[in-house]
Amino acid sequence: MKKCVVFLIVLALMAGLFACKKPMQESIQATSAPTTAPTIVPTQVPTAKPTEVPTEAPHSDLYVPGVSQDQMVTYFNEVVLSMEYTDGDGDATLVQKWECPVRYRIEGVADDGDTQVLDAFIEQLNEVEGFPGIGVATGLEQNVTISFLQDEAFYAQFADVLNGEVADGAVQFWYYNATNDIHSGRIGYRKDASQEIRESVIPEEIVNLLGLSDTVLREDSITYQYGNKATKPSAVDWVIIKLLYHPRIQCGMTAAECEPIIRELYY
Repeated sequence: MKKCVVFLIVLALMAGLFACKKPMQESIQATSAPTTAPTIVPTQVPTAKPTEVPTEAPHSDLYVPGVSQDQMVTYFNEVVLSMEYTDGDGDATLVQKWECPVRYRIEGVADDGDTQVLDAFIEQLNEVEGFPGIGVATGLEQNVTISFLQDEAFYAQFADVLNGEVADGAVQFWYYNATNDIHSGRIGYRKDASQEIRESVIPEEIVNLLGLSDTVLREDSITYQYGNKATKPSAVDWVIIKLLYHPRIQCGMTAAECEPIIRELYY
């Protein structure tokens, strides 16, 4: 009888332990379930509108930075429409330029440095639109003489051009009075001048031969009247040459007729 009671007590104790253990397991299972993290929506940051860079109005191929249309017109009028190297009865305030090819011969002795400067400049001139071309005469077509002379011969041959002035070079050309186109000319270089001076004077006198006078407005010009050390035409000089020989600029035109064409071509 006692064994039965003991056995029943043991069973009761085991049942109690089982009853207490089951809820604990359920509690553990409940707390170990994963929790879902809230979704974070990123804040949209507005992008700054890009700053528009103002675009400069396009310029023509002739444009020289810093030189306005008004300045170019003024300079053109000074060096093209006030000739000082002409010999004729026509109006020197009208456009004068070559319409036939320039064909020259050299008199005297030109040093290698002289011919190098001459050839390089002539090569550039022959690329100018509308210019009829310049080169060595091979026959009777010669219309220009380029002379390299010692002092005595230089001042003797160009006395009527220099009028007693001291110079390192001189130029003179002739044009038809009726049409104002240049048909012949001559250039003299003083051989007693240094090679450095001749390198500057050689292109200067050829520019004058083309129909451009000296300038007092631009010190950087190859034809600056009071002398400089420029050995080649400035950017503005080249523009004037290109404007003068542009097909739309005709011999005999006035300043008033040239101006609207210049403004249209140079902007």
